[in-house]
Amino acid sequence: MSEYSFGYDETDDTSGLGEAGDQTQQGPKWFREGLAKLSGQVNELKAENDRLKAAQQRSELESTLKAKGYAPQAAGLFSGDPAKLDEWLSANSAALAKLPAAPGEETPGEQAPSGPPASTVPADGQEQMRIMQEQGTQGVAPPQGSDAELAAAIAACETPEQFAQLMQSRGSRFDWT
Repeated sequence: MSEYSFGYDETDDTSGLGEAGDQTQQGPKWFREGLAKLSGQVNELKAENDRLKAAQQRSELESTLKAKGYAPQAAGLFSGDPAKLDEWLSANSAALAKLPAAPGEETPGEQAPSGPPASTVPADGQEQMRIMQEQGTQGVAPPQGSDAELAAAIAACETPEQFAQLMQSRGSRFDWT
C-alpha cells in the first residue's frame, strides 16, 4: 500500500462489477454486514410490535366482554376481527360463562324492580321502627344559623340560665340547670 492510496486496497478485485455471477455480493462487506444487522433488528421490532398489538387487542376484548356481562377469559376463545365480536357472541353466548351481577347493577335481560325496595325489617318490627323514628324527631328544632352565629350567641351568655335557655332553644333535651 502506497502512502497515497487513500484507503483504497489495490489488491481488491473489482473487475467483476456488473457481471451476472457477482449478484450475491453487492456493495462492500461492511455495508452488507450492517444491512444484515439492521434487518435482524427490524425483524425483532416487528415481532415485539405484533406481540404488543395482540396483547392490546386481547385487553380490549376482555374489557368489552366484561362490559357485556361475560367472563373476560372468553377473550382467549375469540380469534377473529374485534369488529365481529357481537356476531360471535350471538352464535356462542350460550357456551360462555356469565359474570354475577353486582349489587345495584342490572343484567342486560333483567328489568329493575319498580316501587320502593322491600324492607329487611320483619313485619312485627316495622311498627316499632316507625314509632322510634317519630320519637327521634319530636321536640327537636332544626338547626338555625351558622356555627359562627352559635359561637357568638354562646359567648354572649352571661349566666348559666341564659346558656341553658339558648341550648334548649336549639333543641337540646339536656337539663342545663
